[in-house]
Amino acid sequence: MGKSRIKPEDPFPEDLNQLEDNQVEVLNSKVHRQVEVEYVQEGTPDPETEHRQEEINEELDDRDLLSEVLTGDTGPVSLNNDAGTPEDSGSAETSVERNADSR
Repeated sequence: MGKSRIKPEDPFPEDLNQLEDNQVEVLNSKVHRQVEVEYVQEGTPDPETEHRQEEINEELDDRDLLSEVLTGDTGPVSLNNDAGTPEDSGSAETSVERNADSR
């Protein structure tokens, strides 16, 4: 996979979760470049390339969410009407579970 794109017939990792962040980002770039080539050459992307793009997008979304949870940036803060103090919108675990359940 040393080239700048990954064709549908090229090997693709079974479990993106096992890859380092930079490896997923490189793979994402290669798939996007392949999508562009397929649009130009065929007018539409190959179903395998589309599936790979969806898998990578999900993995990147999961990693972004995990990063937000680990850094404490879990989303908007609402005001507690009784005390007038900020109140967290939920625990980090609840946020991750909610996002996972919505898929």
